[in-house]
Amino acid sequence: MQVQGEFPVGVFSMCELFGMSCQQPDRAVHSLLSFKEFSGENRDGWGLAYYQDGKAVIEREPGGAGSSEKFRALIRNAASRIIIAHLRSATRGVVCTNNCHPFRRDLCDRDWVFAHNGTIPGIPLHPRSEGTTDSEQAFHVLADDIESSMNRPGFHGLYPAVKDGIRTLFERYSRNITFNFLLSDGSVLYAFNHYAAAPLYISRREKDYGGAIVISTKKLGSPHYASWEKIPPDRVVVVSDGRLLVVSKKI
Repeated sequence: MQVQGEFPVGVFSMCELFGMSCQQPDRAVHSLLSFKEFSGENRDGWGLAYYQDGKAVIEREPGGAGSSEKFRALIRNAASRIIIAHLRSATRGVVCTNNCHPFRRDLCDRDWVFAHNGTIPGIPLHPRSEGTTDSEQAFHVLADDIESSMNRPGFHGLYPAVKDGIRTLFERYSRNITFNFLLSDGSVLYAFNHYAAAPLYISRREKDYGGAIVISTKKLGSPHYASWEKIPPDRVVVVSDGRLLVVSKKI
């Protein structure tokens, strides 16, 4: 997933996404151990984001999560209400830490994190970018639009701002892009599916302290999960504190 020009447009991309929202800070050891089994075809990098005291902690590494001692150690210690993980298949761009997801940006006085699966041909480099993936550029375009929406006079909500940002990307780069993402400000987890070959699935888990919601591009095989449901395409899903709050109308 990279800026147009480094590889031919149309190269197929299949990264993997994982997100969890809980009522209490929790780890996702069993889920992430299951998730890392898909690193065989996504061995060009992995990343994991979680929150401590409202600040995003992001650990990323080029190479496969399946053979990473750092990944195995990290998931046993990363406890958070929100966790986002990504396995990268570098169909475009070099294999390096800066091109691993998730990406982070300060926005509206919060740490936002973003992970993407898909391809957006023709998107230019953004001045805030540290890497060169089309995914990171899309994150900054989305974040710019959210910031612009929130700074307009009057009262505005983050949820409609996220939807407006998605529409902006479609208007600029067409609906032919593939655009799955997970996005969070540490309180709310947003998910969006616009990639027919790589649907997102959602499942509910019951914990001792309450509930948790997991969203993934794979139906993880852990016995802890209830049934998995496919998220309808082109809907924004909003989850907070382990509860599903909103499934939007089609964008």
